[in-house]
Amino acid sequence: MMLIRILRGLRARDDERGVALAAVIGLGAVLMIVLSLVVATATSGATKATTDTNYNKAIAAAYAGLSEYQGRLAADNAYVNYGVRTAFSSTSTYTADASNKAFGTAKVGTWASVVGSDDQFYRYEVDNSDYPTTGKVRLRVTGKAGATTRTIVVDLRGDGFVNYLYFTDYESQDPSLTGAGCTSKHRNDADWTTSSCDAVVFASGDTLDGPVRSNDVITACGATFNSTVQDTGPADYFYTSADKAISSSCRNSTTFNGGKISTVGTLPMPSTNANMKQEARTDITDKVAKPGCVYTGPTSITFLAGGKMRVVSPWTKKTQLTGTTNGTITGGSTNDALCGSVSALGGSGAVIPTLPSNLVYVQTVPSTVGDPNYWASSATPGPSNTVNGTVSAGDAVYCQQNVQTTSTTYDWRGRPTTTTSTSSDYGNGLGYPLSGEFTGTRGDAGYYGCRSGDVFVSGSFGGQMTLAAENFLYVTGNITYQNGRTSDDMLGIVGQKAVSVYNPVSCSSYSNLSKTECNTGSTSYSSNLAATKNIEIDAAIASNLGTFNVQNYQYGANLGTLTLYGSIAQQFRGAVRSQYSNGLLTGYAKGYSYDTRLKSSAPPKFLQPVSTTYGVTTETESATAFRADGTPTGK
Repeated sequence: MMLIRILRGLRARDDERGVALAAVIGLGAVLMIVLSLVVATATSGATKATTDTNYNKAIAAAYAGLSEYQGRLAADNAYVNYGVRTAFSSTSTYTADASNKAFGTAKVGTWASVVGSDDQFYRYEVDNSDYPTTGKVRLRVTGKAGATTRTIVVDLRGDGFVNYLYFTDYESQDPSLTGAGCTSKHRNDADWTTSSCDAVVFASGDTLDGPVRSNDVITACGATFNSTVQDTGPADYFYTSADKAISSSCRNSTTFNGGKISTVGTLPMPSTNANMKQEARTDITDKVAKPGCVYTGPTSITFLAGGKMRVVSPWTKKTQLTGTTNGTITGGSTNDALCGSVSALGGSGAVIPTLPSNLVYVQTVPSTVGDPNYWASSATPGPSNTVNGTVSAGDAVYCQQNVQTTSTTYDWRGRPTTTTSTSSDYGNGLGYPLSGEFTGTRGDAGYYGCRSGDVFVSGSFGGQMTLAAENFLYVTGNITYQNGRTSDDMLGIVGQKAVSVYNPVSCSSYSNLSKTECNTGSTSYSSNLAATKNIEIDAAIASNLGTFNVQNYQYGANLGTLTLYGSIAQQFRGAVRSQYSNGLLTGYAKGYSYDTRLKSSAPPKFLQPVSTTYGVTTETESATAFRADGTPTGK
């Protein structure tokens, strides 16, 4: 409109036509400039909008890649071993998976598509170098949309047993240890009956300062839970006794400071810990980059100052192994520097550093002839070298052997008379059982099998190590972190049948003629022979087929408090104390605290669930790892 008015004004003045033409041309030029600026601004805005969209889509694609990888781990825990080598994962060990497009690494490499999108892609790199020692996987994921890429780095960790102060599969005790004629069932199993094994009650005085989880339904009356509690029953529900009826007084006296009980799925226990033995193999470097040590038969380990330990293991012939692809052991070798020499192990003990970020496995004496640690059924270590052989008094007794005692007496004239007597005795070669020790219905061999994969452990521990036993693990004294609870010291102890606090007793009042049952309820009936009062255990504890308990908890006297700093995972609940109607207390009171370092780390090569989900423990956006054309940025 304004341009028309100007033109009319100029046309009315014919004597200034030249001026009018020049003015029109100039004004047109100005308008063209304005128009071009408008167009440029609009185009710039559209480009920015597209860039912003791709920027957001790229990070969304990265998170889609993270979710997809977590799904693969949930379906197959072993998928942590798959990947490709890049600068990010240069210290990792891999198996290739050509079918996974997310493992592309170069310009010609592949990208995986985000499900449901045709313009979003991702690729990831896996750093599994810390997985064997801490259970942690580091993942770098790059998302792409258009010409934009963005990268995130996350630490993933499985929902493992060490995430809980107290984890249990069954809330009842192990009937194979208690001798109870009952069947193990979860309280919410359809076939649970009143003849099923009774649950152990979290009772008054029990305080649990850490997360609790059960594959069963907990039973509580007066306990205090200071953190989260999860089980497989209905939310905010728990039993108060073996009866189905709920006691209101028990329910009201039980405190949940971490919130109401929440419902979760099961976290399955492995049926064996034998796979841990494979960590001592030297011939599968793609799976075991740093082999540990294997010891055979009853073994004593005492932790010493300076991060060392003394190992006595008389049945051991080879301390590292080789075998077939299916896990059968066919050969072995010795590693004196790491595991100790065989001669020292069979004598007063090999003093060696605790294994750095590694595993010690104690196996039962193999019965397969081709195994490098095989012993014939009639053979033993020691001076006799045979079952039912004869040894002198004071020598180690292996299995059933004849102990020869020689004594000399003198008559009134000083003339000597030498008498030799022989008696049959049982032993595991390490001094167990003690003289006069009551071993009940299990018997000496049941508690201390002379060829069993048992380990007896105590001392001040320094380092990062896991110690696992194929059979029983006995805690024979305090186990404490020598550099303090906030140091890097971290220990895992695993007993497949049980982790038991050593508490040998003698019995003076039996309840049957065969003397396999000792009376309870009075300190005059039984006595503690070598218990540690107010014992402390700093460790993550696991028993995949058994329990954590106190040996002979129902006998003897009050032993004070069992202080645990770490975590407990067990197939069955284990008892640590009895309280009788006359006021007598035996065994230990519980003093359990969770080692919060276990939220983000774990003892090396520790026992893992059969299947689990992987959650993010740390997360950050990093410099972009790949350009949109697939070439690495070198960052």
